[in-house]
Amino acid sequence: MAKRRDKVAVVHCWGGASGYCNYGCVGCGACVAACKVDAIGLNENNTAQVRREACIGCGLCARACPQGIIEIVPREATILPLCSNPDPGSVARKLCDSSCIACGACERACPADAIHVTDNLAVTDVELCIACGMCATKCPRGVIRDANGILAKGF
Repeated sequence: MAKRRDKVAVVHCWGGASGYCNYGCVGCGACVAACKVDAIGLNENNTAQVRREACIGCGLCARACPQGIIEIVPREATILPLCSNPDPGSVARKLCDSSCIACGACERACPADAIHVTDNLAVTDVELCIACGMCATKCPRGVIRDANGILAKGF
């Protein structure tokens, strides 16, 4: 049995595409095939989703992802934006039901100054994040998810 580590994989896409997002998960399964501990699979949207309790943070899935949207983060980073589309909000909104539209609500809500919109995407500084979830509760598109499922839908 693989040893649990202090890192975990996160897929920066939730698969809410109503059109086609060039930046999201393409559902190819490369990450699933690469994972040696069966910690990643495809969800109902045909998007890669990590089972955090099984993930050991080895990074094999991240290296296998052709889209480059899987990141290895500290396990305590439980509130993260799950979008990789850098298109402007008006374009991103048409392509995906759960894409970041760079509205800045998350930035304004964060008491730790840990999240900022950069290149039309919400980006969290996991070193500064206090996991209060204010960004997740204020995000109008549900882009920011809580891995524990307490404040917003989990990932």
